[in-house]
Amino acid sequence: MNKYFWGVMIAVFGALAVAVPIGLKYSQAVLFFGLIAVLSAPIVIHKISDKNWSLSMLVGLSLFASFPLKKLYQIDGFVGGISVSIMYAAVLWVIGVGWRRSWR
Repeated sequence: MNKYFWGVMIAVFGALAVAVPIGLKYSQAVLFFGLIAVLSAPIVIHKISDKNWSLSMLVGLSLFASFPLKKLYQIDGFVGGISVSIMYAAVLWVIGVGWRRSWR
């Protein structure tokens, strides 16, 4: 684990720690969590040295960012939840590969 891993983890858990006490509505949390995920995606893809951790963290970011949207629109069930998470993962992947990465 490097400092970027810990930085992203602190940002994600910090966002959760801030959102709950101030009582963010789901519509506000969608924007807040999405912004955290969009800013973290390039760091996760390009700065995490191990490709397995990098992809795992990208999937984790997509689950993190999609949670309030699922709650806002009451998307329940396996198929609906997975499709929203996959959409978020695809968007984060496109945003994150603005730089070139060698997956050696």
